[in-house]
Amino acid sequence: MYYFIVNPGSQTGKAKNLWHDLEEKLKSAGIDYKVCFTTIQNDAEKIARRICEEHPEMKRIVLAGGDGTVNEGINGLFGYDSFILGYIPMGSSNDFARGLGIPQDPLSVMEHTIHPKRCIRIDHGLVISEDGDIVRKFGVSSGIGYDADICEKALHSRLKKFLNKFGLGKLVYYMIGLALVFTNKPRKAVVTIDGKRTIKCDRLLFATAMNTRYEGGGMPMAPAANPYDGKITVLVAHDISRLKHLYLMTKIAKGKHILYKGVEQITAKTVEIKAEAPMTIHTDGEIVGKNDHVTFSVFPEKLKMMI
Repeated sequence: MYYFIVNPGSQTGKAKNLWHDLEEKLKSAGIDYKVCFTTIQNDAEKIARRICEEHPEMKRIVLAGGDGTVNEGINGLFGYDSFILGYIPMGSSNDFARGLGIPQDPLSVMEHTIHPKRCIRIDHGLVISEDGDIVRKFGVSSGIGYDADICEKALHSRLKKFLNKFGLGKLVYYMIGLALVFTNKPRKAVVTIDGKRTIKCDRLLFATAMNTRYEGGGMPMAPAANPYDGKITVLVAHDISRLKHLYLMTKIAKGKHILYKGVEQITAKTVEIKAEAPMTIHTDGEIVGKNDHVTFSVFPEKLKMMI
């Protein structure tokens, strides 16, 4: 049995019409399936949890939407030996698909979903705060500081909602990012790698834990990230001037930012961030709160996925 969790609001509502075409393929192939549509935030998480609770038998769960839908969905999943996961990219960034080499065309992905050629086991990340207030899994990335501040402001941006109508919503992230270069507040922090090596930061701009290479619509934030190696790759930016920060933004598209002093790319089992004051935290672009002490790692169980 296939269980589809579909976000019809992806791509500013365009996903709803796209789903009709995808469903025709299911009907033509005679696939036994059920579909659940999300309507509000966190619906995908609740639906995924309910499916796992009510159907302990082996099943195929397919998430259809953007990276936010993936984030919600994997946070609802449990009983990893009782399901195989599928993903149909229908968002604006689709970095989860990009990082796994899944085609960006939903119709071709549906073909592979109906007739999968192989299954792979992939990592997904985990962020936990020391006080236990934050415990979230993520498919693409989780960050503390500057990049999370961008996400937070974009979520409340009226301009983003307007530009989304024309497929230009991502421009808002660049605009906000540019403004925050000059207004964000770096914090003193200590980064601890696998409980041993430490990096002391007088001005921590951000630390971004990457499960896959890309975020922000194809930006290779952490070129070394590997979703199969059982480790997390964290990009730490610290103790650089605002002008250098601005300059490094021009280098991210080609992954050259990691070559400069003040930018550390760390691959490890655990990376702990302890800041002098709370900083904003996101998982896959969704804000999960503020905290001053978090640890990034890989979730102990791997996801089995249809490719």
